Amino acid sequence: MHFFMSGLGCHKFYRSSIARGFNIIDQDINRRLEVAKDLALKAGSSLMSFFGKSFDCMQKGDSSLVTEADLASEHIILTGIQSVFPDDQIISEEQEVVPKLLEGRFVWVVDPLDGTTNFANRYPFFCVSIGVGIVKGGKIDVQVGVIGDPVRKDLYHARLGFGAELNGSKIAVRQPRPFAESFLVTGFYYNVGSQLESGVDLFKKVALSCQSIRRDGAAALDLAFVAKGVFDAFWEDGLKPWDMAAGSLLVTEAGGCCSGYMGDFDVVKPSIVAGVGEIADELLGIINP
Repeated sequence: MHFFMSGLGCHKFYRSSIARGFNIIDQDINRRLEVAKDLALKAGSSLMSFFGKSFDCMQKGDSSLVTEADLASEHIILTGIQSVFPDDQIISEEQEVVPKLLEGRFVWVVDPLDGTTNFANRYPFFCVSIGVGIVKGGKIDVQVGVIGDPVRKDLYHARLGFGAELNGSKIAVRQPRPFAESFLVTGFYYNVGSQLESGVDLFKKVALSCQSIRRDGAAALDLAFVAKGVFDAFWEDGLKPWDMAAGSLLVTEAGGCCSGYMGDFDVVKPSIVAGVGEIADELLGIINP
């Protein structure tokens, strides 16, 4: 049983998995899943070769960081995709240009190092995130999600309609419980200004109603932890497609739900609430009273 968010509520529904039999589309998706898993492992190994050592680190225009390790990981992933699927489109965090999405084409959504600030400060919470979707009606219909956590040697993957797995074993979100007992995770702007203030204000509002909140600084890995039942829910605004594509599919395929702050979830929009249905509903009610 899977879930989706409708308006400001979360409801159950059954998602039939490409039930027209094993055909060329199934084969195409499975091939991309296997390549994504392989590339996530290779990129993760590259990241660990840099972690805890000296490397070049630069600040981008939005105050976020990019390191030599980001670029090395991205090179592994992008060259790997292009060598096997030269006609696929790619959206990657470190690319300067986001391509115009072409209807019916496969598109890869890549974060070669989610949690760069953590990585640069030797905080072991970061990952590689790779989503693969098909462009439908100008939107990215995510079919495959892969997240590699090289510190813990964990590989998460999901395919639309087939569930979510961690190292080959099925995973599921937490069972519902009262919001007052919920264990949540979030992220918000770390630069100064009104966006930081609003993020802190919202954190306080939620903290008054739940058990505890973490802010780990890697949205994709936070979503993976929701999918495997560590956190009840995750929320954040100001995200990019590469932060959410893979992780959002992991959550929904693990039995959870995803929404934007203002309604239905879309990876090209900046906000997400993801987690156990009942908890996500209450969390969304705090965000949008």
